[in-house]
Amino acid sequence: MIEHLIYACILVLIQAWILPAAFNTKNMQWMLSNRDAKPDTTLYYDRSKKAFANLQESIPVFFLLGLLGVITSTDLSYLMMYWLIFRVIHVFSYVAGIALLRSLSFIASVIVLFMMAGALI
Repeated sequence: MIEHLIYACILVLIQAWILPAAFNTKNMQWMLSNRDAKPDTTLYYDRSKKAFANLQESIPVFFLLGLLGVITSTDLSYLMMYWLIFRVIHVFSYVAGIALLRSLSFIASVIVLFMMAGALI
């Protein structure tokens, strides 16, 4: 289960830094500056930032439940894997603008969080 927590950390890094930077390469000078002015951004950059903001709402719960699973020796590995899969689908569907898939993957990830909590009880 520890590896799933590490994968979640990697997902956070990808969503926080790699995707926004990849979609903002035209503003390289801005990225290397003090960032006093607001740059012109792309639609994909804006979507990737929104997807990351959404991840920030659920990642603390995921980490807490995952750590509780480790501490109590409750096997949450499959649920943690499903949550990660749904969150990866969520970010790519969010950036691609596939609203129905984005919403479904978000709802599924929340259901998995409830299942993780239920498994700990």
